[in-house]
Amino acid sequence: MAEEDASAFTSAIWCCVYGGGIIFMLGMYGVIQERIMSEPYGEKDFFRVSVFLVLCNRLVAILYALMMICCKGEECRNKAPLWKYLAISFSNVAATWCQY
Repeated sequence: MAEEDASAFTSAIWCCVYGGGIIFMLGMYGVIQERIMSEPYGEKDFFRVSVFLVLCNRLVAILYALMMICCKGEECRNKAPLWKYLAISFSNVAATWCQY
């Protein structure tokens, strides 16, 4: 019983570490994106197209995912039914919408 409690506690700690890391990295991404959008380049030129930054973000995420699929030898095919990705898709659309 003590081993199960320690294992559950360790899992909870790692969950908090991973969650904190994700939130920290999203915060860093937001700060960097805001700096890119608000700091002038050259004389008085500003980066005006935030959609391009979102596109670059998505392309890097796709490349990283494909690289990890190849490195781990996993299949590209979905294992879960497509409707189970609905909540993730909506949260991704909401996050993208909030970036504007």
